[in-house]
Amino acid sequence: MNSIEIMEIVLLVVSAICFVVSFLLPEKKQEGSGIDQELARQEVHEMMEEEAESMREPLNTMATQYVTYAYDDVSTKLTDLTNEKMFELTGLSDTVMRELKKEEEEIVLLHQAVKDEHASLKNTVTAAGKAAKTMRESIEKIHALRPVEVSYGAGSVKIAPMASKENEKK
Repeated sequence: MNSIEIMEIVLLVVSAICFVVSFLLPEKKQEGSGIDQELARQEVHEMMEEEAESMREPLNTMATQYVTYAYDDVSTKLTDLTNEKMFELTGLSDTVMRELKKEEEEIVLLHQAVKDEHASLKNTVTAAGKAAKTMRESIEKIHALRPVEVSYGAGSVKIAPMASKENEKK
């Protein structure tokens, strides 16, 4: 029952009371009207109090039922909304976790690629260092094998160095 229906019922009851009271009130008398009017007012007041008392309990019962219904309805709707939001939150967290796992896998692959490149670069630098050392040694050997010009008095003679035993073995 909604509040408009309750108000309609209350207005109907009040109008019925006023209608009944209008028949009970005597017409104004010229003589001694003060006493009769006061007595009539008191009777009307008592009747209205009795009617109000009799209407309080049904109105309180209806109001309590309406509040209980509204509370149950709001509680149900809030529970449904909470469940819906929790479901959405669970879906969102699953999506975020999948994205994080995907990003983690990409980072691991990139780390492995960088590690492999580092090892490859290290090997290349080591090989280049060995090649440079070998070239230096070869250049020193070539310089050692060049003829040396020896000057004496009026002339000069070119003397070829002797090959060392080490060079002969090669």
